[in-house]
Amino acid sequence: MAIDITGFPPPQPQGAGGSTRHTADGSGNATQAVSANRADTVTLTPQASQLKGVESAINAQSVIDGERVQSLKSAIDAGAYEINALRVAEKFIQFENSLRS
Repeated sequence: MAIDITGFPPPQPQGAGGSTRHTADGSGNATQAVSANRADTVTLTPQASQLKGVESAINAQSVIDGERVQSLKSAIDAGAYEINALRVAEKFIQFENSLRS
């Protein structure tokens, strides 16, 4: 969807020599060459940097605990695995409460 802002000329394709800046009156007659050496910069807030670190730490962790999976398989195969319905219900309640807050 295009946005029409009055008072400014339509954007022009940029050449290899850098970009130009048009005047606010839209005439385009008084353009100034902007240095091709100037680069845009982005500065992250401390919170964004911290979130990026947390994301990296989470991605580095293994999703599956192979040893735990194998012990559960063995217990199920042996018929020794018992489900504690009260603990399951408590965990469901805890999960639902965490979604609300």
